Amino acid sequence: MLQAGVPVVDVSRTFNCSRTTIHQLARRFRETDNVRDRPRSGRPRATSQRDDHVVVLRHLRNRFIPATLTARDFNVVPQTIRNRLRAQDAPIRARRPNTGGILTIRHRQARLQWARRHRHWRRREWDTVLFTDESRFNLSFADGRQRVYRRRGERFAPVCVRFGGGGVMVWGGIMGEQNTRVVVIRGNMNDRRYIDEVLDAEATPFMQMNAPLIFQQDNARQHVESITRDRLAAVDINVMQWPAMFPDMNPIEHIWDKLGRRVRRQLDLQNIYLLADALIMEWNNMPQRLIQRYVNSMRRHVDTLIRARGGHNRY
Repeated sequence: MLQAGVPVVDVSRTFNCSRTTIHQLARRFRETDNVRDRPRSGRPRATSQRDDHVVVLRHLRNRFIPATLTARDFNVVPQTIRNRLRAQDAPIRARRPNTGGILTIRHRQARLQWARRHRHWRRREWDTVLFTDESRFNLSFADGRQRVYRRRGERFAPVCVRFGGGGVMVWGGIMGEQNTRVVVIRGNMNDRRYIDEVLDAEATPFMQMNAPLIFQQDNARQHVESITRDRLAAVDINVMQWPAMFPDMNPIEHIWDKLGRRVRRQLDLQNIYLLADALIMEWNNMPQRLIQRYVNSMRRHVDTLIRARGGHNRY
């Protein structure tokens, strides 16, 4: 526009900028034949390449060290440390850690041996396994998932604080085509209560009605007591060998999570009796296709465990 003879005032109005800007761009174009900014040195880096290498090594060797502590040692702001970690070919970012039990070498070997024994099981074989477990559900679901909507300064207001409360222990069993009833355990679980209220009342009749089945249970104390083993042998129940530290391979754990999410939607649970009724109702309404999907995933579970050499995995 300037080369066409348009006045500077009209050019500045057209592009909604000051006349000084137009004059400076015109002068830069006359001197350099373009309007790009001249190269500048920029702000000097706060860390050298050697410092960047040390930062990465430190956080790879100690995955739980905070960026603030590293920044203090290098006399920089924490965001600089985070930027250096994210600038790697494989970016390193702060994530919520996975929670799991401590696996010893013995645990990993037992888990791997179990996976290799069941590596070639087909869907029809997994459909004959009754996966069982107990789980506890509390009136106060302070698990980090549920959020509270509050204003500034209301953190400790009574309506915004999660209170303690009673809980309900339940037992249940799932398989490919059908499930047991959910059993509400009144009080603490022990071997006598497990035999009377679970094995004799629900598990044994269910397995005899749908025989032949394989009974799965973990290594909780009430499951491995001699009186429990004798009772299982007396009623001729085939029990699957289950290693210690093995909850990630039981598909019912996913069902407990789904059950807890469904129960949390009900906000009028004022006591453990209402909570127990809600658990029974939601258990009965659990879609069978969802349970079947988790049971069908056992082959992928086993393959993943083998690739992890018996260690922690995405399940």
